[in-house]
Amino acid sequence: MKSFDELLKGPEFVKSDHLTGPILCSAPLLGIDIWQEALDRYDPLPEAEGQSGLSLEQQQYLSDFRVDLYLNDTLAREFELLAVWLGENPKHPATAQVESFLKRREQFGERSLIEQQERLFLWAQENEPEEIAASILGWRLLCQDTAELLLDWALRQPQDPRGQHIRLWQESRGFYPQNRLRIWAIRFLEDARAPQILAWETAMYHEIFETHPELVIVTR
Repeated sequence: MKSFDELLKGPEFVKSDHLTGPILCSAPLLGIDIWQEALDRYDPLPEAEGQSGLSLEQQQYLSDFRVDLYLNDTLAREFELLAVWLGENPKHPATAQVESFLKRREQFGERSLIEQQERLFLWAQENEPEEIAASILGWRLLCQDTAELLLDWALRQPQDPRGQHIRLWQESRGFYPQNRLRIWAIRFLEDARAPQILAWETAMYHEIFETHPELVIVTR
């Protein structure tokens, strides 16, 4: 397996939005557009009153954290509903595609993976002279740039389902953008940019587990 630094020294980053296969559209199967519903229902205001005494940075962090959990839970719900649908429609023409999509749950991991990013970041800040600490911080910065590029792209593609998901990022740029990028990449693995995002994460966790396994409190 290539290290994170080796991946960065490889070919240029994938920026093309081309698809390597058809994207699963679950709305016709489930009778509900999970992601449009999530976009319509998301309300950033419920926690605003409780954050009145916090700094702007703390408020932004909590907002970002809430968006990441919301994205995570929405994809988890889509997986669950599709699993039920599959059990009820074993002979439907879309069965094979749904079965393939549901295999991505193995990469999805636990909800607490989102909380783990803060643990890694704070440790890296305190131990920056270590090579792995610098890589963790560099991974976050790389993901910030990637998330910004994806958001800019999504705003120009209002009808694309990949952009529909990303629009939830618009008011919350992500303190730890690794979280939302992982969720997006798993949902839209057919996007040419997705495997690159997941490869960065896989390489980073491999290096962290090899050098400081105590930091990995949640396995992927």
